[in-house]
Amino acid sequence: MIANFFNRTLYNKLLLAFIVVGFLPFFIFYLYVIYWGEETITQRLIDEQSIQLQKIVDNVNNHILSLEKELKFISQLDVMDDIISEDIDKRIARLLIQKKEDIALDVSLFVLDNKGTFISSSDKSLLEQHFMYMGKLRNTDKYFVRKNELYICSKIFASFDKAKRLGYLVMQYNLENLNRYLVHREGIHTSIWSKKNAIIIGDKENFSLDLTKDFSSEILQEHLLNYKKLSPPLQEWYVIYAVDKTIALGFLYNLLYVILYIIPIALIIIIVIGIISSKNIIKPLLELTSSAESITKTKDYTTKVMIDSEDEIGRLSYAFNELLGTTNKALVALEEENKLRLKRFIELTEIFNTIIQTKDEDECINTSIQEMQKLTHGQKLNFTKNSLETQNAIALLVDDFENDEKVYFGSIEIDADKMGDTNEEKFYRSIVSMIVLQLERIRLVEKTMQASRAKSAFISNMSHELRTPLNAIIGFTQYILVYEELNEEQNEMIGNIENSAQYLLEMINGILDIAKIEAGKMEAHFDRMDIVSLLQDIYAMLEPLAEQKSLTFQLDTGDMEELSISSDAKLVKQIVINMVSNAIKFTQTGGINISFVQKEQTIEIRIKDTGIGIAKEDLEKLFKDFTQVENVMQKKHKGTGLGLSLSKKLANLLHGDLVLKSEGLGRGSEIVVTLPCIQ
Repeated sequence: MIANFFNRTLYNKLLLAFIVVGFLPFFIFYLYVIYWGEETITQRLIDEQSIQLQKIVDNVNNHILSLEKELKFISQLDVMDDIISEDIDKRIARLLIQKKEDIALDVSLFVLDNKGTFISSSDKSLLEQHFMYMGKLRNTDKYFVRKNELYICSKIFASFDKAKRLGYLVMQYNLENLNRYLVHREGIHTSIWSKKNAIIIGDKENFSLDLTKDFSSEILQEHLLNYKKLSPPLQEWYVIYAVDKTIALGFLYNLLYVILYIIPIALIIIIVIGIISSKNIIKPLLELTSSAESITKTKDYTTKVMIDSEDEIGRLSYAFNELLGTTNKALVALEEENKLRLKRFIELTEIFNTIIQTKDEDECINTSIQEMQKLTHGQKLNFTKNSLETQNAIALLVDDFENDEKVYFGSIEIDADKMGDTNEEKFYRSIVSMIVLQLERIRLVEKTMQASRAKSAFISNMSHELRTPLNAIIGFTQYILVYEELNEEQNEMIGNIENSAQYLLEMINGILDIAKIEAGKMEAHFDRMDIVSLLQDIYAMLEPLAEQKSLTFQLDTGDMEELSISSDAKLVKQIVINMVSNAIKFTQTGGINISFVQKEQTIEIRIKDTGIGIAKEDLEKLFKDFTQVENVMQKKHKGTGLGLSLSKKLANLLHGDLVLKSEGLGRGSEIVVTLPCIQ
């Protein structure tokens, strides 16, 4: 509703503009203070905290490093040879006590032999004990941490034999000593946290932190916080540096309160000035608006607006009059241009429709020239096979699909006056592009027809030339096997010849069937058939093959004795025989089960076996022509790779489908043949 009020008149918009322009600086400044100012100050404070945090981290790391160096120096003193005599004269003990006093921290120094027995210590209470972390000590070179205790270690070698290790010098360092490096001031919270042991050294302020990075800065609800990971041996410990927001951003919050008090007073002053100025500006514009509305209603663009002043409004009125004159001329020209464009579009469409009806290249060129001459009204328009090097000629470049390149076909020469006009040139080039597309289409159709004819001729020749001698070979080999006396080797050789001939004949028959399907020459002859009787015939035909391999072979028709549907019994039988034969071929143990399920619209014939199975990623591959999956059984039983592909195409021809299912290698497979249930 407020938006409608300001959009209704220019007066309201001007008033809004005055308010916005006057109020905007205050608003921007306020936003800057709230967002960018706070962000800038916050970032600066975080940067300063990062510097202080780095100093603390450096101090702690350097402190630990200095202790390590001191311990290593002590371990190399000759006095450590007294470990052999178990520090009988207490020289090592006095040295350790003196070093503890020099360090002046909560630490304990002690020397262990290689078995973990205390030899000397700065604390007498540790003597005559066994070091409980000896296993950890042997596995480390310098240090390890247990709870809030840091153990700094140095191996001790004999001064007379650097290869002989006498024991270990260990400093037990209480990590509470690090509190001396933290900052202790009001509003600043510094501490050292152990991510692993949940131990806090220093300020016990509880921050909900997810310590996942080596270094990070975070802006919490009440604090500005930085944290950074320490170096080994305290790599599981973080230094936390936090500052209270109320102290860090106190000046900024006070400035915001002052701005909030000033804004209402400034807004009232801006509104008063805006109302007065808007009235003075809008009055002549209202008069100009009234004249413009009158012209819009009458559609009389020859009308002129009266000019009463020489100021900006007067110049606007003069420009408005000029605009009316220009608009009137443009409307007249546009109307003529639209008529011409519509005429050209209709002509172009008619030419395209005529060109795409042509059947060969000569007809395409002659028809195109005739149609284009209608547009040029008999002016010069020629087609030539020779290459023309003139600006008035448009070349026809068509695709050479065999070499994948553009080749020159010819040129069309058009009148120079037509080519001198850019729009006319584009018009004629569009026609030439259509001619080129039609020529390419004619060539592609011709190539396709040639390929189809060659394929048909090849299949026909193969059928005549190969099937006849193959049938003769099969007949002769069967005759020899039955009527001739052959030894075992000869019998095997003749058997191989027969098997190879049968394999070739099977492949040829499959190829011919697939070619017939793809050419649309194989038709399904739908008639009434009993699906139960058909399955029983197939079962009786193939049962001997299953018995030869000692496989169980079952046909499950349930209580159904007869089920009549409309389909092609010959094709259905061919599909099922192919699939059951495959199942028997690729099953070594177990058996094959044939069943069918009647649904509302379909019948599903299921052939399930316990054979070698198929990997899931290979299921779709088997439906491609000449495709077999590499496996042990495939090497033993050769096939054409056409069975599944042909059977699926036959099922589709019957308006059904064929699906292959398997849970993987060695888990059997299932063929589901779906046929429409037309009763």
